Amino acid sequence: MFHFGRNWKNYVKNVVNEQVLREAQENLLNYLPKEVYKDAQFIDIGCGSGLFSLSALLLNCRKVVSFDIDENSLNAFKLLIQKFKEKLPVDYESRLKIFKGSILDPELVRNLSQNPFDIVYSWGVLHHTGNMWEAIKNASKLTKRGGYFIIAIYNHAPTSPYWQKIKKFYNDHKLIQPIMELLYATYVSIGFIVRRRTFKLRRERGMSVWYDAIDWIGGYPYEFACFDEVKNFVESLGFKLIKAPTVLPCGKNMKPKIWEIFRAPNTGCNEFVFKRF
Repeated sequence: MFHFGRNWKNYVKNVVNEQVLREAQENLLNYLPKEVYKDAQFIDIGCGSGLFSLSALLLNCRKVVSFDIDENSLNAFKLLIQKFKEKLPVDYESRLKIFKGSILDPELVRNLSQNPFDIVYSWGVLHHTGNMWEAIKNASKLTKRGGYFIIAIYNHAPTSPYWQKIKKFYNDHKLIQPIMELLYATYVSIGFIVRRRTFKLRRERGMSVWYDAIDWIGGYPYEFACFDEVKNFVESLGFKLIKAPTVLPCGKNMKPKIWEIFRAPNTGCNEFVFKRF
């Protein structure tokens, strides 16, 4: 299993600044309007760096609960809090809860679902649990009636099965991980710089191209699904899709050209905003 937390700690130390924090808040507002966050109870499943939990707090959520299976992620979040302490509301300690936990833990899910949340958020996490569909189902249980369930799940692109093997190879061979990270992150960063100058691209979600590349090559377990597969599954649980900021084409039965594998087109996340009825 890839240790995401180490990557997140480096990201917080080396990248996160006030602009990144603003971009993260803007991204949350891409899913729901500002008034929905005000006084809401928000839970961040697999909080990673904690950037979006912190953003939810700054958008005036009444309560923010964040958990992650990786202790280093929790440490990254605590470092983030220290970095922006002067921006936090004076009562932030009573409104913020951070702990170690897994969405696949039945007891944790049972306890949290007794007091469900207005907004359940899990971006790019549930497909890394090793049991994606169970993780989605468990996460959905934490949403109160009338509440919102925001998730992002890797798309099933033509190259996805190849990347599953690359990621497993990376995690099975620790000695060559630094070399793979350097080569791939450099490749992605140069490509982004070229495309940014040509097409005026901007960084998304306040994230870092370099650290995202390391996260991508190492992110294992790794599962994926077509947009409609996720939509239909969640709607069968009593939800309705109300917004889909990103919809990528399904490549389930397509064979990629060999040069497309490292470019990995359409392997990003489909984004979903569901409402529970």
